[in-house]
Amino acid sequence: MELQTVLAFIIYGCCFLLYHTFYLYLTDRKPSLTKKGRINECYASWLKNISEGNHHLLFIHQLRNMIMSITFLASASILLVGFLLTYGLTEGAGSNALSAPGSIDYPIWLTFFTLTYSFLNLLIALRHINNLTVLVRSDPDKLEKIESGSALDYLEKLFKKGSQRFMLGRRGFLYAMVVFFWYVDVWLFVGATVFLTVILSYQHDF
Repeated sequence: MELQTVLAFIIYGCCFLLYHTFYLYLTDRKPSLTKKGRINECYASWLKNISEGNHHLLFIHQLRNMIMSITFLASASILLVGFLLTYGLTEGAGSNALSAPGSIDYPIWLTFFTLTYSFLNLLIALRHINNLTVLVRSDPDKLEKIESGSALDYLEKLFKKGSQRFMLGRRGFLYAMVVFFWYVDVWLFVGATVFLTVILSYQHDF
């Protein structure tokens, strides 16, 4: 593997995985410093108003739009992963076996793993949001026994987890698209990856 390929993987990993891990950690520890942390406070007030006003049906209808978006992206990601498994990763390897990473384009493998990561995050997001739609009408006393906190805090935590996973799933698509710049030039891919991360950080994260 050439040095520029190694550097491309390292920079991609830092921009996509390491940056977002740090960002979500910072959002959890210092919510006032990040835009998502401040939005989470709005979500908390929204859940409180829903709970106090007994507008649970409205709450479920609002979550339905989010569930539909998650389901659409999860379906799209698994279809793209299946396409890569069928036509990309098996090229030149025979009908029943994957080719070795060294015998195939690195961008294809990187796209495959990025979309798989996106799909897994979307599945976890769907699990959290679906649980939320059911537990919102459950007995608050029983919810408080789950993590020894208030029922509202537990529901808020579920929504935050689902929202975070949804964000990672969506951004996985963006970074997967950036990988195709590699076919033009590896340094163009690196520059596009850094540029996308800067734009997300400046416009959406802080």
